[in-house]
Amino acid sequence: MSNTINLSTLGLGSGLNDTSIIASLVSVQQQPLTAMQTLQTNVQSASQTVSSFSSLLSSLQTATNALSDPTQYASYTASSSDPSVVATTTSSATPGSYTVNVTALAKAQITYGTPHSSNTAGLGFTGSLDLTVGNNPVPFNVPVQPGDSLATIAAHITAKGAGVTASVVFDGSQYRLQLQGNATGKANAVTFQENGFSMGLTNATNYQSAQDAAATINNIPVTSATNQISGAIPGVTLAVTALSVSPATVNVASNPTAIAQNVSAFVTAYNAVVAAGHAATGYGTTKATNSLLTGDRGIGSALRSLSSLVTADVPGADSTFPNLASVGVTLNNDGSLSLNSTTLSSAIASDPVGVSQLFVTNTATGSTGVMGAMSTAITAVVSGAGSPLKAEIQSYTTRIQSLTKQETALQARITKYQTQLQTEFTAMEQTVQSAKTDYGNLGGTGTFV
Repeated sequence: MSNTINLSTLGLGSGLNDTSIIASLVSVQQQPLTAMQTLQTNVQSASQTVSSFSSLLSSLQTATNALSDPTQYASYTASSSDPSVVATTTSSATPGSYTVNVTALAKAQITYGTPHSSNTAGLGFTGSLDLTVGNNPVPFNVPVQPGDSLATIAAHITAKGAGVTASVVFDGSQYRLQLQGNATGKANAVTFQENGFSMGLTNATNYQSAQDAAATINNIPVTSATNQISGAIPGVTLAVTALSVSPATVNVASNPTAIAQNVSAFVTAYNAVVAAGHAATGYGTTKATNSLLTGDRGIGSALRSLSSLVTADVPGADSTFPNLASVGVTLNNDGSLSLNSTTLSSAIASDPVGVSQLFVTNTATGSTGVMGAMSTAITAVVSGAGSPLKAEIQSYTTRIQSLTKQETALQARITKYQTQLQTEFTAMEQTVQSAKTDYGNLGGTGTFV
């Protein structure tokens, strides 16, 4: 009998690396899963890219909406030759030049009582103090007790909420009750009635009487209860802080800055959309960042729709400013926009109303407004019914969900296959070990292979 048993044809010699063999076999089965995972990564990346592109379009829409607001084209600024006359404007202002001469400042009433030697000692008064602010028919009544000091009476007056603040002042030797109106203007003058005592308030000579601000604007007298003079110049508020040494000149003019800033923001947002679209789908010699998006229809459709609106004449626009190029916004060869700030500023300064007809939808003039048209176009491609980008994102989402299910099922099969291999190899190793043992028991002395 031969003393050599050859099991090499089974590939199960005792020196075999079962773990390596199993890993190699599983690796073959793993290849379809790896390909599927790579595809899912690409699909997820494509979905994120389209979502980011949609977000950039939404930012562009925000910029178009800002330029669709008609009030900004009625934007004005005011300047003053005198720092003590500060002018601010609203959208109802109109261009013009005004001469302002301030002859009085609005003041609140200040009244002092008779002097006393102590701030804290009881005055021994019994009665009440009535305070009347302006034409209020009901006075505020402040009771006064014998033990009340100047400080106590002052606190009680202030606590009444009558529009008067009371305090005690010390002149170096004596104390006086000071009462000050909380609001300026003649209409807020304060009168006093002392009942049962006298601190010199009823018939006091005011240290400062309540008065209105007074000025002349283009030689027309105006007054104001406060130092804010509103309405005398349409859409303009004058804040006055000092009497005029010489008349101030206030100029009101259109303010192109806000419009120019919004146009610049629009150009920046538009170019961000174009750059993202080109990077995603490929442009010129540059390939798409993701092969799934090469020549993407949704992104391409959005870019074509926007560029057509950029170059087209706007129905109903002013003949001087029929399109964006007429105000300095031009289309470059690569689809991006350039802004000539000088041309834009000149257009706004010369005819802000004409510029507004280019940007703003106005049913009265028949202007469709390029910004309104662009906002509508963006809605159509991003979120409207039948939106290509919205449909694309949903398609990617569905595909990702399907791939996830397939990957889970395939992974389960691979895991099962690996477990099966491990079981089979373990059984085979046990068989080999058992054969070795039997061979030894039978007295075999040769090589066991």
